[in-house]
Amino acid sequence: MFKKLGQISATILAFLLLIYSATRSLDFISLTLPPDKQILAWFGLAALDGGLIAWTLAYLHGAKGWQRPIAFGMVVVDLFGVIAMFTLDTLYNTGQSGMTVTLTADEIFYAVLGLSGVIGLNICATVATHLMSPEALRSQAEEEADDKIETATLQQITKNADVLASEVAPIIASDWVNKKRAEHMANIGSVQMPLGGGGFFDKK
Repeated sequence: MFKKLGQISATILAFLLLIYSATRSLDFISLTLPPDKQILAWFGLAALDGGLIAWTLAYLHGAKGWQRPIAFGMVVVDLFGVIAMFTLDTLYNTGQSGMTVTLTADEIFYAVLGLSGVIGLNICATVATHLMSPEALRSQAEEEADDKIETATLQQITKNADVLASEVAPIIASDWVNKKRAEHMANIGSVQMPLGGGGFFDKK
């Protein structure tokens, strides 16, 4: 009973902390967007708290083969991204209120670059996960095998064609000669030859 209660308590704690970090991350992402594009901040959040949840579930329940190290790596990346974002948002807001030193333009610049890097890695990892699925790898292996068989077949056809050409070409050439000989011999009979009196006769 106490074990189950501890698991439930840990789950509730993680859920509440994720809400806090997601709120902070959303606030910081919103700072990088114009007023008419604030809705995009929710999509950026998918690469932080959303990505942390998604990659954790993928690693525990769905990833196979090469997908597992990709998912685990993204859990680490998104975890650091979440921590960095809510820390930066806290520093930014406390700086604005005068409680701490305000973040400099350079610090905000590098923070935005870091955020873009996390989002980019999530996109790359998503593509890699699909490419590295066991089904995709098997399909690629089968296609490579088919390509090798097709290439070897074409090479063998080319090799056999040379042998076949050396055998068949003389026969075809001889047949052509015989046909042409028969054709011209048939024409000889229709040639008209002149006579001494100016007449003509058909040579038979």
